[in-house]
Amino acid sequence: MTVEHEATGGAGDGTTTTHPRGIVPVPPTVTLALRAALAQMVVLAVATAATYFLQDTLRDAWITARAASTQQTVAAVTESAVEPPAFFPVALSLFVTFVLLALVLVAMVRAGARWALYSMTVVVAVSALVQLVVGTAPGAPLVIMALTAVSVALHGLTLLLLWHPAHAAYFRSAHNGHWARVIDED
Repeated sequence: MTVEHEATGGAGDGTTTTHPRGIVPVPPTVTLALRAALAQMVVLAVATAATYFLQDTLRDAWITARAASTQQTVAAVTESAVEPPAFFPVALSLFVTFVLLALVLVAMVRAGARWALYSMTVVVAVSALVQLVVGTAPGAPLVIMALTAVSVALHGLTLLLLWHPAHAAYFRSAHNGHWARVIDED
């Protein structure tokens, strides 16, 4: 069976399911993985908005956690020269960075670029780790914890679908130096 037959599901008998112009269709599970990545962006947008609306709660939780870790009173931490971090600008920066990287990588993964698959894996994994650390911090509001759980689950689903064993042939043959040759057969 040739690489083309493996990538397109041909039976190995000379028949193939590629497009007549030689375009390799995007496997359905790759399409699902990319939709999960887009859903992550929506959840992250909601979480970023939540950090804006919950700034006081996040600041109070930080002060309480700081007081516990330094064995001071909450009043002492509040009066100290150490300022609580600004949570919203950090969340907004992380959101914009993730979305811009992910949008470029989604397009290239859809095109079958193997390097984009590896890059998308790293971006999704790092984002999940950052969200786990931040979203499960002591005193984090329940809304933030719930959004973290949903987002990390979507990250896991994205990685699971992207690394499905059936995609090996697609990422081996689809790109072939020209990303515009791939079509979506939905």
